[in-house]
Amino acid sequence: MNEEITNRIEQYLDLDTNYAIIINGDYGIGKTHYIKNQLFPKISKLKIPHSEDEETYIPVLISLFGAKSIEDIQNQIFVELYPIFKKRGVKIVAGLGNTVLKYFGSNLKDLLSETGTSSGSLTDYGKILICIDDIDRKSSELDLKEVFGFVNNLVENLNAKILLIANEDELRKEINTDEIDNYSLLREKVIGISINFSTNVSLTFDRIIESKYKIENKSYFDFLSYHKKTIVNRVSQNKDNIRNLLFFLEHFKIVFKETSEFLSSETKFDSIKSEILETILDFTLPISIEYKLGKLNTTNFSDIIEIYQGFSFNLSRFMGESNKEDKPKTYPELFKEKYLPDDNIRRKHFDSIFNYITGKTSFKIKQLSSELNSIYKFEDNIIPEREKLITKLNYWDCVDLKHSEYRSLTSSLLKYVDKGEFSLEQYPTVFHYATRFDNLLNYNIENLTKRFKKGIQKGKDNYSYVRSIHFRLSVDRASEFYEDLKEIVEYCIETNKGIKENQELKELTDIFSLFSSDFNSFIEKVEEMNNEFMFTPYFINFDFNKTWRIIKKLDNSQIINLAFYFQSRYRINVYEKIYPEKEFLENLNKKVEDLISNKSTNKLKKVTLKFFREKIVESINNFPE
Repeated sequence: MNEEITNRIEQYLDLDTNYAIIINGDYGIGKTHYIKNQLFPKISKLKIPHSEDEETYIPVLISLFGAKSIEDIQNQIFVELYPIFKKRGVKIVAGLGNTVLKYFGSNLKDLLSETGTSSGSLTDYGKILICIDDIDRKSSELDLKEVFGFVNNLVENLNAKILLIANEDELRKEINTDEIDNYSLLREKVIGISINFSTNVSLTFDRIIESKYKIENKSYFDFLSYHKKTIVNRVSQNKDNIRNLLFFLEHFKIVFKETSEFLSSETKFDSIKSEILETILDFTLPISIEYKLGKLNTTNFSDIIEIYQGFSFNLSRFMGESNKEDKPKTYPELFKEKYLPDDNIRRKHFDSIFNYITGKTSFKIKQLSSELNSIYKFEDNIIPEREKLITKLNYWDCVDLKHSEYRSLTSSLLKYVDKGEFSLEQYPTVFHYATRFDNLLNYNIENLTKRFKKGIQKGKDNYSYVRSIHFRLSVDRASEFYEDLKEIVEYCIETNKGIKENQELKELTDIFSLFSSDFNSFIEKVEEMNNEFMFTPYFINFDFNKTWRIIKKLDNSQIINLAFYFQSRYRINVYEKIYPEKEFLENLNKKVEDLISNKSTNKLKKVTLKFFREKIVESINNFPE
């Protein structure tokens, strides 16, 4: 395809013309890459027709991205041409100001004369191929009619050869009205040939990875080559945008390198190394593409994370479509439909990669290591048998099992349920695996539900609190045995809630103990950013009289530190969850007032307490009425 375009442009240069050519295509599909790397090398060797000295064409490329005036376009052309024609000893004027630029335009020959270039070496614009890129991305201050007028002057009056590069659909949107096709009228006068540009993503992918990674990063090249189909399909799914591909390849290079080195250093991952890298690839690809497209941003980060962490079963393809109201789909719904259409596949989310791709943090292999250990449930550096069973029964690998093997594996899985050995968020998956395909194994659903609840209860001493478990354990109403599955989910959520309450009680006891025994360590702990105490109303749960007795015994400097901590904790727009602490502050304020007015309180102590009270009052005023 690209060779055909090149041949067409070569023929254009061989003709006596008064029109421009436009290469039309979507953003990011490789138009500019083609111009620079394939077209220009050939054009620069192409002889100019009727040239006595067998001169060759001079191709230049400028971008109108953000251009606000015709002068901006002229300046860019000058910047590209000046170094080409200047002779030794002629200096480029700093800033390329008006003194130099006044020579440009119809006075190009005068400019060339100044640079020491003879007029015979460049008699007219016909010896230059000017490629004007990103017309559709110019500033709104520059009217499209002005641009086409400028181009028309070059091709009609100065015999210039002009190649425009744009997405014509965007140009039409800018100038057309409901009643008149203004773009076609404008285009007809200036453009003689329109060439639609499309890219061969597969071929482009091969060229990119061969030139960038085959020699310098062979292992990465081999991995990309092996997974070419997956990568190319994702890029093709997004209008063949090569910019997306380049963004992904360069960012994933860091993830692949550090992850590969880590996995090679940990023997426990040997049997699943390929699986892990493939899982990470499947996660990174859509996140990279959507972020580069600008669709994934700070307003919907949490929604996309929730999709990956969410837990839903959807067998509607076997049960018939349910009736739903026709309404516009949200971005998370479109993302899920596009990249995660199969609800029966367990999704894996990596904060370490998500934060890296979206620019929140650098890539941290320690965080990924922790995530991998959590996902694969390692115990004593091996994957437990119960986790291997879940993998064997995973969608859609399980359909290749013999019925007897399918029954045996499921039965073995349920024995681990009886012992309460799964984590809380796994029980709904196991329940679904046992009852799916219209209860293929003919379990008594009521008894099975009781069996699961009994097993969950048995293992409660071994569970850890799972944050956001309500997101992970959402259940699609289209799921088989919805009510029973929902009962399991709710039981897991209640169990998790109980774990949190017990954990908070222990934390409360520990933090008060620290407050009473080592105030400085207490301040250091509670001031940590994102600390669990930051948004927890723990002061209201302290015994107030004991708390006051401790504060009275603090050194003056410690009271000052406590005052600054209050200022930080109760700044403007106090976090809603700590609203109950307003009562604690009001009671504390009264105690401090009484101590200040007490005649036995020494003067330095009063100075300290007045500052402390000032910060308490400021804090109280920051709470809503």
